[in-house]
Amino acid sequence: MKQVLLILFAAVLLTAGCAGSDRTVSTVPADAGGEVRAYEVFGMDCPGCHGGLEKLVLRVPGVQAAEANWEQKRLTITVSPGIELDDEAVFEAIRQANFTPGNRLQ
Repeated sequence: MKQVLLILFAAVLLTAGCAGSDRTVSTVPADAGGEVRAYEVFGMDCPGCHGGLEKLVLRVPGVQAAEANWEQKRLTITVSPGIELDDEAVFEAIRQANFTPGNRLQ
């Protein structure tokens, strides 16, 4: 009986990151000043999914800010002014976060 309860408790803890988070944290400042781009992202199933994606995308040289929205299946980034950013670098970051990149929307 103790093992069953332990397994159930562990399962709840493992899913808490996805189901337990309903807040959206924006990392795109209103006055960022760079080019704003949006991309489709498939595979984000819950509010907890977007944090890791944002962190990986922010590591791409030239990305000034990033905000992922799991409900809209969308990633919005701000490119630093004067930087030429290849979309493939963003697509690769999306893949590294274990999601599937779609089309660039804007």
